[in-house]
Amino acid sequence: MDGKENERVFRLPSDANNFDNDLYDRAKESVARKSILPLLKDELKLKIQTRRLSQGLDELKVDFENKPQTPLTEKEREKQSYRKRCNRFSARKCRIKKKQYNYMVKQELVDLRTTNVQLKDKVFQLETEKEFYISKLFNNPEIMNILTEYYGANLNSLCEVKEEEMFTF
Repeated sequence: MDGKENERVFRLPSDANNFDNDLYDRAKESVARKSILPLLKDELKLKIQTRRLSQGLDELKVDFENKPQTPLTEKEREKQSYRKRCNRFSARKCRIKKKQYNYMVKQELVDLRTTNVQLKDKVFQLETEKEFYISKLFNNPEIMNILTEYYGANLNSLCEVKEEEMFTF
């Protein structure tokens, strides 16, 4: 069978000639899409039509063709013109707000960078000052005696650590 044995073929029952062409098309579309949605849509459409006819209403006909545009009336043109003006005004206002916001953010960034540099300078100054006073403290013999009495042997390791910290620059 030329390798088509395993291929799925869509076959209609023997009474296929009695089917509506639209139904046949939907069935083929369902098989092609591997979805039952086209058949469900068609069934729903037919159910709606049947219900309308049973209620004595006319058959529902849907026309999807694009209808030519009718010219706008004077009132519609005025309304359209008013909406365009309002939209342009709103867009202009939005752009101005956005520019102001961006300017404020950039200004805040500059201020924060300046403050950051000042704070870093202050930290460096305070660390230098701290190291100066620590060196003065450890070079004073009277304070060293008091610290030795209070801390004992631990003072030597404390002094070594402080001296290492002072020479890390």
